Amino acid sequence: MVNVLAGVIGALLGFSGALLGAWIKSRDEQQRWLRDQKLASAAEMISAGSNIFELRSGNSDWLQSLEPGELRVWQSQLQKGRAVIHLLCTQETRDNADSFARSCWRATTSDSEDKVVTALRAFNASLRKEIGSE
Repeated sequence: MVNVLAGVIGALLGFSGALLGAWIKSRDEQQRWLRDQKLASAAEMISAGSNIFELRSGNSDWLQSLEPGELRVWQSQLQKGRAVIHLLCTQETRDNADSFARSCWRATTSDSEDKVVTALRAFNASLRKEIGSE
């Protein structure tokens, strides 16, 4: 009887250890996926926003070679990245992402660069804090 009880207890402990290990692994994978999604969306949003800023402010020589559909592609990338940020990030990061996007669209001269850079730095800082890469 004692041998059977010891076997059952050992089996239960082994099973609970396996469950705990699976839960920890699942949680780590979820956190990694979430971090990757946030980073990819932020990179897409920053790239598109920077291109829109360059176009709107007239800072670049490549304006002559701009294809007609490129602005729509950048706008789509900016909105897609912004949507993911809104779905997955904290309120602070969402607010900073919105500020960055607005400042890119409102840029009309090269003097707007300070506002865009300030908004970009705030967005980067809040995202880094959120994903733990400060």
